[in-house]
Amino acid sequence: MSARIAAVTGEGPRRAETCARSVMGFGLAVAAATMLTVFCVAGVANAESQQMVEGRWAANNQSLTLDLSRCGDGWCGIEVTQTGACGRTVLRARIDDGGELMGRLELAAQARPYTIAMHLFWRGPSDPELLMIRGHTGSRFEAWRRIYPYMVAFARTGDASCRPDPKVS
Repeated sequence: MSARIAAVTGEGPRRAETCARSVMGFGLAVAAATMLTVFCVAGVANAESQQMVEGRWAANNQSLTLDLSRCGDGWCGIEVTQTGACGRTVLRARIDDGGELMGRLELAAQARPYTIAMHLFWRGPSDPELLMIRGHTGSRFEAWRRIYPYMVAFARTGDASCRPDPKVS
């Protein structure tokens, strides 16, 4: 008789179901909060890394020195000559839909430009940041390539002094 009363009043199995539902709801809430935190932290870290891109960057193989700074809604890289003079704008990049810095690098006027991706790495508190630029000729960047015709690491050497497209008079 008591089992029948419990079934009619809903006190027996219903309590276990309510308890299970609240535990599942708690687990889903924790998972949602964790995902939201990860996305927010990743967004802030991505914004900070984009701000840290500005500066003078020298290639580890000494082939190129760039002054990276903002231009429009993206970034421009001005070639710095061996004497320290400002050269032409050889790199233009912007943030794509995935939050990556993507663009074009034109090293020589007559050569085909590289489609590039730029990634900023922090090596440690006492070591300078490392900027990796990798690319290939073509119209779209292919992230899953095994070999890139252009793949150079750059180290920060100071602040940028060359600005893109200087105004004339």
